[in-house]
Amino acid sequence: MQNNYITEQNLKAIGINLEGKDIASLLTHLNETLEERVGAEITDTLDDDQLKTLIDMQEKASEEEVGKWMQENVPEFNEIIQDEIDIILGELVENTDGINSVQ
Repeated sequence: MQNNYITEQNLKAIGINLEGKDIASLLTHLNETLEERVGAEITDTLDDDQLKTLIDMQEKASEEEVGKWMQENVPEFNEIIQDEIDIILGELVENTDGINSVQ
């Protein structure tokens, strides 16, 4: 996946106002968390043959090829990503005050 689906603009929209390396570090963490959650959700939707194919591709193919395969073989791929983004942003909203006080 390796895209930055959660951006600084997303964070500002929900009231998180960090600067510099704090924001970069948080975005890296959030996007890694998103990737892990999406991966877990996707593997739950695959049958055994698809899972084997995906594992083989992750070892041998480029990220672009893996991403294309997932879009073609996981019917709700984009919805899974958006759902997980919404969940993560919702979790952040609940902790906005604590996050902003890190400065």
